[in-house]
Parts: sequence; structure tokens; C-alpha cells
Amino acid sequence: MAYRSTERTERHRAARSAALIDAGLGLVAEGGFSAATIARVADRAGVSTGTVYTYFPDKTALTAAIFDRAAGIELEVVRAAVAFGTDARFETPADQRLDALVRVFGARALRGRTLAMALLFEAADVGVERERLSFRRAYTETVAEVLADGVAEGTLSTDRIDLLAPAIVGALGEAFIRPLSPAAGGRSEADTSEVLDSLAGACLRLAGFASRERSGLLSRSRESRTP
Repeated sequence: MAYRSTERTERHRAARSAALIDAGLGLVAEGGFSAATIARVADRAGVSTGTVYTYFPDKTALTAAIFDRAAGIELEVVRAAVAFGTDARFETPADQRLDALVRVFGARALRGRTLAMALLFEAADVGVERERLSFRRAYTETVAEVLADGVAEGTLSTDRIDLLAPAIVGALGEAFIRPLSPAAGGRSEADTSEVLDSLAGACLRLAGFASRERSGLLSRSRESRTP
């Protein structure tokens, strides 16, 4: 009986913690991390501020958990687009997978500009910065797998994937500073397509796929819909 009680208690705690994180994520998507105060998270979740502190010792722990949830969702979508870690990835050439990675990442960022700005650039506490570094490494690992597959299939020639993969991830992140800024305003479908075409082409050239004619690849990419 005691075991069942503990099991129910743990399930309740997990559900309440998830609800608080979801409430915080909604606030970050609306106004960045600065909007996700303890008081506002509590109000959004319909609990007292004391309840929030029961699950998270301080705001640093809460914002880190929010970042982990939001960034985890984005990473999962991007990795699914390139079939990361699965045999299915061998069904698609590496250059097309890198193209897909950039487009999926970029399209989602441009659709959720405020959240993307928060995840990528907003000055935040040490908890968020720690998570940001962790996810940057995860994206680098994802790109590295694509590049390694390109080498294996003979479409890419490089012996420094350890340098090239983080360079692509860093360049991709920095390239979105201007498109995501408030000054950029709303973008039409044509504008978004142009941004994604430019960034995909730049990343492919940086990777070393520039020798492959990409006109057909771009046409296929435009016909497909990113998540």
C-alpha cells in the first residue's frame, strides 16, 4: 500500500512539474524568458508562488527546465527530419539531409520568432546558458553525423568534421539574428522562402557540397513542406 501511495505521489509531482514548465514555456513563447517570472508562471498554472518553489528551488532551476523542454522539442523535430541515428538516414543523400536540417530549423524559428529569439540569443541566467551549450553540442553532433555520411558516400571530402560541424551550427545560429529581430517584422511566404534558400545554400557551401549542382535540390525542397 505504501508503495502504491508513493507511486501516485510521484506521478502527481511529475504532472504538476510538467504543468509548471508548460505554463512557463507559454510565457517565454509570448515574451521571452524575462516574462517567465515565478509569479507569472504560478498565475498561468493556477497555483501559488509557494507551490512553484516546492518543485523548483529558484528561478534559475525553473528557467533551465523551461529551456530544456522547449529546446528539446526543436531538437527532436530537426533530428527526425534527418533521421538522426537511424538506418533510414542512408535512404537520403547527405546534402539533401543538411538542406532539410537548415530548412526545418529555420522555418520553425521564423514561425515562432519570440521563442526562437529567447532560445538562441536572449541574455539569461546561468541555468539557461548551461542548457544552451548542451543543446549546441547536440546540434553539432547531429550535423557531424550528416557530414560523416557525406564523406562515406563520397559526396563530401573533409578530414575535419570536428571543426566543420560546430562552424555550421554557429553560423546557422548567428545568421538568424537579423531575420528574427523585431525590426524584421512579419515575413511573407516568399520572403521566408528566400531566407531559407539563402541559408541552406550557404550551409551546403560551407560544408563543402558546393561542387554539386543544387538547382534540382532547391526545387524539390520548395515543393516539400517543412514541419
